[in-house]
Amino acid sequence: MSQETTPPQVAQQATQTIPDLGGALTLLGTFGSQSDRHALLKLRDGQTTTVSRGDLVNGQTVIAIEDGRVAIARNGTAHWLEIPAPNY
Repeated sequence: MSQETTPPQVAQQATQTIPDLGGALTLLGTFGSQSDRHALLKLRDGQTTTVSRGDLVNGQTVIAIEDGRVAIARNGTAHWLEIPAPNY
């Protein structure tokens, strides 16, 4: 089942200002079906981009997307980006 609009609570959370965590990429969220996953990333310059498995971002390749985390690799070394914990 396809959804045409972003639910208000998702849009509100995705557009909150978060601190620069010192990395070139910050994972804001993951979405989509199990067979067609996507991730929303914040770049160091503040811009956001949506990526899928196989996409190249900041010289790194997205190799996996799971609920709440994305694996990226560069030069044979992979690491996970995870959604930052909220500061309450």
